[in-house]
Amino acid sequence: MAALAPAPRFYEHDSNGDPLSGGLVYTYLTNTTTPLATYTDSGGGTQNTNPVELDSAGRASIWLSPSFLYKFVVKTSGDATVYTVNDI
Repeated sequence: MAALAPAPRFYEHDSNGDPLSGGLVYTYLTNTTTPLATYTDSGGGTQNTNPVELDSAGRASIWLSPSFLYKFVVKTSGDATVYTVNDI
């Protein structure tokens, strides 16, 4: 079973407050560059792609394994880093 990422639907916006349409969420084992799987639903049976591509509204379903701490690297569709956060 997977645990839900910080909100029911992950949502990201750009510096203007607009949805980060087509943005990318790379997920790693915290404090590393080792890719770590996320899941499409609470059952944890289907992995997301890595990176997870955000829809036109800047949203995605991102469920996490409760066995690990994650690092998220959020980037624009043009591959510019928006932010990085550890220990999710």
